[in-house]
Amino acid sequence: MIGNICALLLCCFAITSSIKEIESAGNSKINPTRFIIQSTHKNYLRAVNNLKTFNKRPKIVITPTDEKKLSTTDCDSINEYRLKLKSRDKLEKKGRDVMCSFCVIVQSNIMCLKNIVEELISGETFISNESVKIKHFKQEAELIVALYPVENLQTGKWLWSYFLKLIAIRQYDDNKHYIHENPFEDDQLQAGVSDFIGNCVQEKYLPPAAVEPDFVTKNTSTSDKLFTDLRDSKWFKDFSLDRNYDALLDVLYLKPFWEDQRQLLFRGITQGFDVDWSRVRQRHRKEMGITRAFVENRTWIHNPYGRLDHQHLLIKIIDARLYCYIWVILYVYEKQSSLLDEPTLEEIKDLVHDVINETVDLSIKDEFLVVILSELRLAKTRDVDDIKDILARVRAKANVLLDDLNGTKTTEIDWLSFDVDEVQLSTSRLIKIIIMDFHFYLNSLKSYCSPYEYKTLLHFVDVVKLSAARYL
Repeated sequence: MIGNICALLLCCFAITSSIKEIESAGNSKINPTRFIIQSTHKNYLRAVNNLKTFNKRPKIVITPTDEKKLSTTDCDSINEYRLKLKSRDKLEKKGRDVMCSFCVIVQSNIMCLKNIVEELISGETFISNESVKIKHFKQEAELIVALYPVENLQTGKWLWSYFLKLIAIRQYDDNKHYIHENPFEDDQLQAGVSDFIGNCVQEKYLPPAAVEPDFVTKNTSTSDKLFTDLRDSKWFKDFSLDRNYDALLDVLYLKPFWEDQRQLLFRGITQGFDVDWSRVRQRHRKEMGITRAFVENRTWIHNPYGRLDHQHLLIKIIDARLYCYIWVILYVYEKQSSLLDEPTLEEIKDLVHDVINETVDLSIKDEFLVVILSELRLAKTRDVDDIKDILARVRAKANVLLDDLNGTKTTEIDWLSFDVDEVQLSTSRLIKIIIMDFHFYLNSLKSYCSPYEYKTLLHFVDVVKLSAARYL
């Protein structure tokens, strides 16, 4: 069910001095503004809105008006956009409120889990009551891990660390040979949970008493109802709990990219375009070997975040490829802007816009792409100066990424080259082929991460930190 809900991106204009002003509904001039606002399913909004938390302040309420704004993509004026932002801010605050309450529950669960694991390590077998407890804790965490990335609500490393340790202990018989100490004695996990709760108290999402060890046991009705209401919501109607998460571990630790038989990372982009990936390929191969050992030795059980160099490298490689593709497409579009007739050029512009929009949807952390998309949408079809300006910044961005990947501190090296003749540019065929190949690349990346999404990896690495509040 969740996988079939599209996270439609609404690029409602962008704050930047480099693009023309547009008129609001009241004919007053405004600077174009932009922000990624997802179209949110009503069942999702109601599931989150109905949750009762430990928060003693007047609760955050997502009203029917907020529902309407957030569940549609309509945005006809700057005023509508700002109202939509305010509704999105409510959703983010409600998400933070729920996560704060869940974190307190996690802290209580960790104390219980430490005792259970100590008994297992000492040689005792699972008793029914302990197995039921661990299953219950894992199911609670499953709901949260399934809920937050859908709407790109910020999660945090402590959540993923806790969840992965639950997966390991739930499969204790398979993992016991790799568990030589208690995974829930992890200082990094405990510090992450403690710091998060401290911030929640400071932000007044939790009462000061939440730091006390018996807080949850004194408020079991609230914690129990929170998960009962979430599980019974329409949003989770078809969601099966206590799944096997081997495929998730594969995505988080990049197993689909170990072999990369389809050369997703380093294959050529298109005819006439060249990037030297040799040095980067060597770095990836070295990191891959270390990650493979990390996974095969199940080091992640004790230290889920002990191996992120490879993830960061892979994300940079993918980012660089995305910008290389976009640069080539914009380069051809700029060259063709004076060669093609108006209807054909309008068609090409729509295709370019669509594929960049798809890239924004995939690479949710990159606001630079949102700016580019907004400027492209507002640019006149034959305004070469606007396109050249966008093209120059995309090229600079791609070169910076390639400099970083190649360990070069100077931007004097231009890693990009593209050489085509006038005959290829005189028709729309070339750019359509490149756009089609880019679509294929994006779909291949999605298939590598299936049944999860690429953004699951971005959330795990904790690079998704969108916030509507700073745009209000």
